This record gives sequence, C-alpha cells and structure tokens, in this order.
Amino acid sequence: MKCPYCGTENPAEVNFCDQCGGWMNLLTASGSEEGSANTRSLTRGSSLQDGRYVIKRILGQGGMGSVFLATDTRLADKTVVIKVLISDHTDPARLEEDVRNFRHEVRILAHIDHPLVPGVTDHFQEGSRYFMVQEYVEGENLQERLDRLNQPMREDVALRYALEVLDILDYLAQQVPAIVHRDIKPANIIIGVKDRRAHLVDFGIARAHTPSLGRRKQTTALGTPGYAPPEQYRGHADPRSDLYALAATLHHLLTNRDPRDYPPFVYPPVCTLNPRLSPDIEAVLARALMLDVNQRYQSAKEMKRDIEDVVFKHFGLPGDTSSYRLRGLAPIRGIPGSGQLSQPIQVNQSVQVQQQMLVPPMPRPIEPRPVPPYQPMDMYDGQQSPTGSNVGFNFLLFVLVIFLIALAIYVAMGFVSGLGSVPALPL
Repeated sequence: MKCPYCGTENPAEVNFCDQCGGWMNLLTASGSEEGSANTRSLTRGSSLQDGRYVIKRILGQGGMGSVFLATDTRLADKTVVIKVLISDHTDPARLEEDVRNFRHEVRILAHIDHPLVPGVTDHFQEGSRYFMVQEYVEGENLQERLDRLNQPMREDVALRYALEVLDILDYLAQQVPAIVHRDIKPANIIIGVKDRRAHLVDFGIARAHTPSLGRRKQTTALGTPGYAPPEQYRGHADPRSDLYALAATLHHLLTNRDPRDYPPFVYPPVCTLNPRLSPDIEAVLARALMLDVNQRYQSAKEMKRDIEDVVFKHFGLPGDTSSYRLRGLAPIRGIPGSGQLSQPIQVNQSVQVQQQMLVPPMPRPIEPRPVPPYQPMDMYDGQQSPTGSNVGFNFLLFVLVIFLIALAIYVAMGFVSGLGSVPALPL
C-alpha cells in the first residue's frame, strides 16, 4: 500500500507509514479525484479554497482530525497550519458532536490574543469537511525533545518554559468566561525556533468555565491520562485543573518519568528521581499535584510567584518570562521581592501532602532616598569648591593674623633693646 503523504510502499496490514508516520487508513474516496477537497486524504501538492492553500506535508494525526503544513499563496507563500476534521462516526448524533467541537475550537482560538498562542487566520468548509487555518510555530514540542534526549531537562530551562505557560494560563483565566485548556502536556507545548519560547497549542477540547453552574457536570471526561487531574475524569474542570496538568508536565520534564506509564495520580517526589533538583521545586510540585483541588494553587499567578522565587533563589535569574506586554494586561512581575519560598512540605509514603505552603509576602515598596542639593565640583581635583565669598574672607583673616603676630614680635624686641622705649615704626 502506498502512503498518501510520502509515496512510500508499506505492507497492506499496517496503519501508519514506516517512513513518515502518516495514517494509512486515510484512503482516497472512490469516485473522487485525488487531492480534491472532497477526498478523505490530502496529499502533497493538494490545494484548497481554489488554490489558495497548497499542502506541503502532514504534521500529525489524531482521532478527530489531521494537521497539515501548507502555504498561503495569497500571502506571499506564508507557511500556515491547516487542521481538518475527520470523523469516522456513522451515527449522525456523534458526527454532529464532532462538528460542534471543531467549531467550538475555532471560536475559542479566534478570540484568544496572546503572543504564545497561535492565532486562527481562516476557517472554511469544503464538501463534507471542515478546515481551520492557524499561524505556524516552527519548532520542537517538549515530548519530541524528551524522546530525542531521553534524559531529564535542566531545571532552569524547564522552569522557564513552565513560567511562560503559566503566563498563558493566567491570560486564559482572565477571559470572560475563563478558558480551560484541559489538555496540557509536553506534546502540546512547542518551543519556537525563532523566539525560544513555549507556545501552547491544540485547543481541541478547551472549554469555557462558568462557575455559576456550581456542582453540575460542566465538561465531559476528556484529557490525557497521566496529566489530567481527578476532577476532570468526573466531568468537572476549572482553571486549577490546568495547573495540575502543567505540574504533571513539569514533573515529567524534570525526571523523564512518563506518567502515562504508571497508575494515575501517583507522582514520586522529584528529588528521589533526580537528586540534582532543588527541594524548593519539589515543594511546589507537591502542592500543585494535590488531589484535592482546594488544596492546590488557586491561580496561575500564585503558582508562578513560587516558581519565580525558585528561579531567582537557585539560579540568580529574574522571574520575568517575557519581553512583550499583553494587550489590556499589566506586564508580569520581574525579580521576586522576597526570594524566599514557603516552608518545605513534608511528603509521606503515599505522596499525599498534608502541610500547605504559605504564599510568600509581597515585596515592600522602596521609599526613594532624598537627593542632596547639587554642589559644583572642581574640575581639577574633584573636591567641592567653597563659594567665592568664603575664600576672600578666609584669606583676609589669615593676612591679618600674620600681621598682628609680626607686629607683636617687633614691639617686644624694641622694648627689650630700649628698656621700655618703643621704637618708632619705620615708614
């Protein structure tokens, strides 16, 4: 069987191409021209929207769609990403749900304006398929990096990426209503080649959070096992759920221990797996991975503040993760004021944290010191020059003292030599 993406011949029984990893079951529909918008597959050179978008290669496959790299011929062949909805459901109700989820992702991304989230530039329907066009972030996702290096990531590097994702999560939490990504994991964090920053992608199962719904089931039980928190399995997710998933991701980066290979919700202390890590980051992760959502960090700002302190305390680096300013938002905090973490957390054998961390106090405002009045400096010796009136007075006083001393000596000598007569002063 020939791969529809790279043309490599593969055995008939395989599902994925041995050369490029493309999904071999995406066969061209019978009776349709290969490469047209009504086919089940898009091959290299296929075009969409009357030739505007030309497919270059496949980037990935998922259960509900495929992601392709393409060029936009109307924008000087700019590289873009095209996501296409592919549903194998024959049940009309399931198919309608897939379409609804796809359109929901488009709506969410269309309203997100953050420099580390690829924006939507276009969406359309051709035939029975739905397409979404996004900005392309050239780079490597963190799952690919872990697979390539097969070792834990440096702590300072991993923490900087975590701070950038926390900046995104803080932005999402401030939207009205708040947006919950629900699928934070290494594969959905791309490190850009140009800016070396962490970009969050794949909002396919993101949802708006409405606290007014109370304890009603707000979301379906979605997410990636090993990273998703317990409440997400019960159909309840809020912004704190993304903080748990980010902590699970950070645990994976720092230890190279893939949580998908172990029972869910079990995370050994990171220092037992990687002794080079600081105990402070172990305390941060222990709190962020609490099973009880009310005992975790309650906001991205709170978690970011503690990680900033770890970065500043152990690496001497400022916690500021961006040189950009978010539209409508204040810039994120720079060098931490306290430089101190909360007290270390004690972890028992079941890895259940009993002691909560305290939030570090905010730094005191620095009162400006009074500025002394300007004093002119002598251009030669750098010493302060007295004023002109003081110089003249001191000089006259010095001459007068010398004169009086000389006069006293003269009178005394004349008195001694003349036995009481005072010599006349010479004119």
